[in-house]
Amino acid sequence: MKLSPININISADLRLYVIVVGCGKIGLEVATRLSRIGFNVTVVDKNPNTLDLLPEDYGGFVIIGDATERGTMERAKAIKADLLVVTTEDDSTNYFISLVGAKIFGIPRIISLVNDRENIPLFIKSGIDVISPTELTVDSFQNNILEHIEPKVGEKR
Repeated sequence: MKLSPININISADLRLYVIVVGCGKIGLEVATRLSRIGFNVTVVDKNPNTLDLLPEDYGGFVIIGDATERGTMERAKAIKADLLVVTTEDDSTNYFISLVGAKIFGIPRIISLVNDRENIPLFIKSGIDVISPTELTVDSFQNNILEHIEPKVGEKR
């Protein structure tokens, strides 16, 4: 099932400069959607082949390089970023990039993918907003299950 993107037009004075690190399934979709609604987006990824997956209408920039290296983030103009979205599959890498973004480049908001639930408190304690695929999936299942429970005959809801 493919969800349709939200159609939003952002006025020029509200457009953020967003760096998306990682061009896998999640990073690719985030970068594409943010670009389509008008944000200024730069994707950073080590693997040049994954960047070929970006659609033709992607209106942002692409940096081939390792986001754990300061020079790569400087080329991405991290000092000007309003938001850093970190989507690699490795929590340690995501944490390091998030901290560098916040502490070295002063990026005011960081959102990171956190794959291992046990790492969530560390990210939160460090001021990093967390997206946890496990938590989101479990919550979605729970909500879906609870929404479809019908009371038994004679029971009050």
